[in-house]
Amino acid sequence: MEKVLEEIDLKDAEISCQKAIIADLFKQHNDTLIKFLRARLRSDADAHEVAQEAYVKLLDLDKPDAISYLKAYLFRVASNLAIDRLRSKQRNNVFKPLTFFDKTHPSEEQYALKKEQLTLMTSFINELPPKCRKAFLLSRLHGLSSSEIASLMNISDRMVRKYLVRATEYCRERLDSHQGDN
Repeated sequence: MEKVLEEIDLKDAEISCQKAIIADLFKQHNDTLIKFLRARLRSDADAHEVAQEAYVKLLDLDKPDAISYLKAYLFRVASNLAIDRLRSKQRNNVFKPLTFFDKTHPSEEQYALKKEQLTLMTSFINELPPKCRKAFLLSRLHGLSSSEIASLMNISDRMVRKYLVRATEYCRERLDSHQGDN
């Protein structure tokens, strides 16, 4: 029985030692960790949440001999959590195509409404920055793929996709706000 109590005391001592080390790690590196995460997530609230999750994972670490690697481990865990958070947000912000005309023949009223929307969209597209507008028009009017546009514009495929999403979101927001005004 005494041996079991000694083992429990040793484990309690290890746990409190580990908690003290993590508390020290928090004091020394939390500001840097938050800045690191804020730069990745572009959100102060998300940075604090991910940092907190990373500390919780550290507290759950079963290997007390890994203490010397805690700072590197903390930043790696936080980085992985940040990537997970960004991927989750990207899945939630699914790109929705803009549609103006149905396959059926519109009534005169629907035609007039669609024509007005098209006129508005033209003005919204003209408000876009030049490169963003060019990528959007090459995609929507000429049906080019993002890799073809990237090659034509001499930019990365990823940048083209960003331009397309940015243009679509901008036009959708402007159209929604205009419809809300009416």
